[in-house]
Amino acid sequence: MKLRDLEYITAIDRYLNFGRAAEACNVSQPALSAQVKKLENRLGVEIFARSNHKVMATEAGHRIIETAKDMLKSARQIKDYAVEYRDPMSVPLKIGIIPTLAPFIVPYVADTVHGLNKEMKLIFRETPTQQLIADLENRKIDIAMVSGPIDCSTNNFTPVFRENFLLTVSDSHPLAKHTSIDANEVPTEEMILLDSDHCLGDETLKLCQNKNTGIDVPEDLTATSLLTATHYITQGYGSTIVPALAKKFLGAANPAIRFIDIADETYSRTIGFLSRKGCPREHILLAFCDEIRSKPPENVTPVG
Repeated sequence: MKLRDLEYITAIDRYLNFGRAAEACNVSQPALSAQVKKLENRLGVEIFARSNHKVMATEAGHRIIETAKDMLKSARQIKDYAVEYRDPMSVPLKIGIIPTLAPFIVPYVADTVHGLNKEMKLIFRETPTQQLIADLENRKIDIAMVSGPIDCSTNNFTPVFRENFLLTVSDSHPLAKHTSIDANEVPTEEMILLDSDHCLGDETLKLCQNKNTGIDVPEDLTATSLLTATHYITQGYGSTIVPALAKKFLGAANPAIRFIDIADETYSRTIGFLSRKGCPREHILLAFCDEIRSKPPENVTPVG
């Protein structure tokens, strides 16, 4: 069985038309039809049910096509791995970023990478920390921008900057006129937490030392983004903790909120990159990290 045969049947499944599939595969329709028929004869099952008006995969065909897609994907990965080791700059750099950072950092990251190499293509993936770790292990991404440090035997964590947390309240909140408060003044009982997939929720609980955190917030009130949490705040549902990089974006999206500094260095997080040990693109990451430290985003402190 040849990879080309698999490309033919997946193309037919995608277009549900032999003519368009042949065009996509850059072969004649008779040649494609003949090759698929040979494959069916070799396997002893019909992959496609044909009629004058349409073509559809059979039940056996569906299972074969799904496996074919996986095989083609693996074949492409083999080629990508070879190219990655031969010429690390020639394949896209796949960067995973946690959701409480991605909306506020992607343009900066793209500009920084392109400042080092204008030809470098980037692919971004936004998902929570644990999924990013799995994606790194499965080579779906090259590096992950996360809040750390993270202890993982197969990965390295390289810190790049420290970001403070800000208390965020509505403009009618009793603390709204304050520019700064002490840690013991943080109203933990009215704290809105992001759902359990987000590391920021866990970080907030630790900072508040789980002291009745969120007990005054309705039990069924949930948020999966910082923007949603700030909307809840303007509806009278308390306060929340947001990272400093989010201030400009969230303030523009919701003018009825206020940001208050917390006079305690523990109310911060360290942002850095997870990378696989022995990664052939490590020199790219190190140059990237040096560039971030020398020209960091606004409102953060370089570390590392």
